[in-house]
Amino acid sequence: MEIKDINEEIIPDYSNLLDTEVFFESDLGRIDMSLREILSLQRGSIIDLHKPAGESAEVYVNDRIIGKGEVMVYEKNLAIRLNEVLDANSLIYYLTREEK
Repeated sequence: MEIKDINEEIIPDYSNLLDTEVFFESDLGRIDMSLREILSLQRGSIIDLHKPAGESAEVYVNDRIIGKGEVMVYEKNLAIRLNEVLDANSLIYYLTREEK
């Protein structure tokens, strides 16, 4: 039995992509606002995203969903704790397929 490198097994034809930089994004929520409401915003204004604390937030790489996580505070910064992530083969498939 031949022993393969784990990267060969997971992503056989994409090893040259592993150092490619990607755009990571998480969606905390969305809300519709009128222009009047936007123009009245000031420093310290709060925009309620109607999403309960601790609810999951979608995680995207290059505008494609790759999993879900929970918003948390880590060393005084907002962070995402990943709870669900696509497996490596699915991730490569979604990141490299053509957009239609």
